[in-house]
This record gives sequence, structure tokens and C-alpha cells, in this order.
Amino acid sequence: MKASFYNIYTKNKKNILCYNTKNDVFCLLTPKDYELLRNAPAQLVQESPRVYAKLQELRFVVEDDADEYKELCDEYRAAIYNPAVCYLTLLPSLDCNLRCWYCFEKHVKGSHLTPENAQAILTYVRRLWDEHPELTFLNVEMFGGEPLLYFREELYPLLEQIQREAEERGRKASFFFVTNGVCITPDTLPLFDKLHASFQISIDGFKDRHDQVKYLPDTHEGTYDGMIATILRLTRELENTYINLRINYDDETLPHMKDLIQDLLEVDRRKIGVHLERVWQTGNFINYDNEELKSVINLWMLNGFRVSYMNLGRRSFSCKASARNQAVISYDGAVYKCSGRDFTPAHQEGRLSADGCLHWEEEKLARRMSIVTYDNDMCRRCKLMPLCWGPCCQKQLEAAPEEFGRFCQKQHMELSMADYMRYRFNNACIEDSLRKS
Repeated sequence: MKASFYNIYTKNKKNILCYNTKNDVFCLLTPKDYELLRNAPAQLVQESPRVYAKLQELRFVVEDDADEYKELCDEYRAAIYNPAVCYLTLLPSLDCNLRCWYCFEKHVKGSHLTPENAQAILTYVRRLWDEHPELTFLNVEMFGGEPLLYFREELYPLLEQIQREAEERGRKASFFFVTNGVCITPDTLPLFDKLHASFQISIDGFKDRHDQVKYLPDTHEGTYDGMIATILRLTRELENTYINLRINYDDETLPHMKDLIQDLLEVDRRKIGVHLERVWQTGNFINYDNEELKSVINLWMLNGFRVSYMNLGRRSFSCKASARNQAVISYDGAVYKCSGRDFTPAHQEGRLSADGCLHWEEEKLARRMSIVTYDNDMCRRCKLMPLCWGPCCQKQLEAAPEEFGRFCQKQHMELSMADYMRYRFNNACIEDSLRKS
């Protein structure tokens, strides 16, 4: 037996914290057991048999002939060609009711989903189910623009029909909205509840800062108070929901984070998670010891919130744009793979026809699908690979292999690896507590 390649270790008071990134599990070891695990696993069997048995169960130790990298390669291939899951992103509008300064998109004023294109999308979904009996789960994400601009009159009828037909066929469909939250009103809550909707709602920290960024263009009225009220209302009134609260932070935001936490103390922690994301235009530096950020993460967790930081959640691929059964369909029938770029003709990769057929530009699609995101020296030797899976396929389409290093997430991490591990361990404890509550 041997120690897993994907074990990472750091001191934690008098013990050693061990994290296995491949299986996303933690354990605490005495210094003696740690040394044996690293240098003499066979001796650990004799001296601490129960510890060894647990380490073997959790795959901190593996067979001598175990090829963990090949296991990850197999996992990746199975995930991106999984016939049971389809990832469908809809762009009901590329217009927006806000004008955040850091937004990368080119808005299309007045754009919305016409009845003809809504019908084409519904026909496409029906074709998916009819032609792929192995397809059991349809993951529908709404993006934009602001996807809720015409929710009641245009988008909801389409989603309700998709949900109804999924139930009739014994399939499952989920609905996730990436939204600024302004269009979520009390009268729409029953509709979201019926869809069992989940959300990503972005907020720019404390009230004054948020209202400088997210305000209504016509009146310059800030949206912070309404955002907080909406989050509380969603978690109180929707039985089956989850909100990923994306906090766009910069150096000005972090010192005031306690004010935002204070405004959310009454929220149901089981229905919300906090994701900290630096505004990318403010992050042109490397700081592996951001004490302010570390304090903010700890403060959220001390108040019982689960926290995510960096795009390092355990999954089976870098980005769903790598998956074969995935598409981004715009209000006008244009089709894309990546939702992290402008929705312009230069990035378009297909078109949805009125009969519900999706016509890909095969050369573009083949080039994207040929990319194995982690298949490079940098990623192959990285212990974080099972959390990251390398630079996404879109970035690799746009850069030469020698440039991939600048996309490495470790280059943008503002915590030391030891602090990052401790945060992940503490957050896992919160997750476990919330599951049991």
C-alpha cells in the first residue's frame, strides 16, 4: 500500500490535517501516524491498525498498483459524455435592468424570448427526451442579461411546460436562475416555488458599496435593501430552494463584510451558501496571505454560513462547456457553448431551427471537444487537479499551451495552501452540521 498522491498535509494545532483532493475527504492525524503514512504505511498497519483501516476506507492509502491519474481520466470521460445528463442554459434576454461597471457583456436593448423561439426550445427539449431515452436529468440554467425581465409572461410558461413534460415522462428537470434579484417580487414567489427554483444572486458587499454598483439607471436608486429583503423572503417562503449568494468583493468591500453578515443573520443557513469572488478587474496581483480575506471567510463561518472560495469544488470536469450534452441557447435561436464570453456572432457555435433541431458548426464543436483540459504537464503533477481540472476549454481555445500557467487558479489564490485547507476543513464541518439540522 502507498499514500495517495492527492494527499495534502498541514499542521493543525498539535495534529496534522490531511486532505485528499481526489475523494474530497479530511482526517486529523497525530504527528507519529502522519510520519508513518508518508514514509512507512506498512508499519502503520502494525502500530495503529484502526487508523490505518480508516485511512484505507477513505482512500488516503491506496494499493501499490493503483493508477489514480487514470481513474481521474476515466471519471472525466464518463462525465463529459454522460448520456443521462444534459446541461441547458437559456438566455431569455440579453438586456439588463442594471449596468454594473465590471460586466463583460454587450447588452441588447429590448431583446426577449419570442413565442416562436420559446416553441423551438420546447420542441428541442422534447426531441432530447424522445431521441435519448437514457437522458434522465435536464439541468436548466437561466442566464443573460437579466433572465427575469419578462419572467411571468414569457419565461415561466416555457419552464412550466418543460417541468410538466419531464414529470409526465418520468424524467427530472431542475431550474437555476443567475439573476441580480431585482425582478423577484412577492407575486412571483409562488411560480418559483412551483419550479423548485434555485438561484445565484450577486451582491457587492455592504450597502453603500453595493448601491454604487447596482442601481436602477433611470432613478439611480440603489438595490441593496430590496436584495436583502428578497433573499430573506425566498428562504422563508420557498420550501425547496437554494441560493448561492455570490459576493463580488474588492479591497474596499472586505473591511465592511460584517455589515452584510449582520443584515443576513435571520436567513435559513440550510438554504443559502456564500461564494466569495474577487472582481477580476481588481485582482492583477498575487497575494498568498490576504489576512483581510481570511478574516472575512472565518467570520462567515463563525456565523454558521457555508462558504466557497475559488472555483475548486469537487466535480468531474473544469466547466460544463466541456460536456457533449450541453448548449447555451439565446432568445434569438443563436447557440453557444461558453457563457463566460460576449454572446456575439464571433462566439456563436450553432443555431436552433424552428423544428427544434440544434445545428452545430461541427468544426468549432470538434475543436472544443478535442480539448482535455487537464492534459498538460502543469495539471498532471498538481495535487489540486481533482478540484480544478485545469484551465477551461474556452481559455485553452484562446491561448497557446505555454500560456496556460497564467490561468492556473493557484496563481490567483489569496490564501496560503495551509490556510485554504483549514478553511475547507472548517467549512466541511459546517456542511455536515447543516445536513443534520
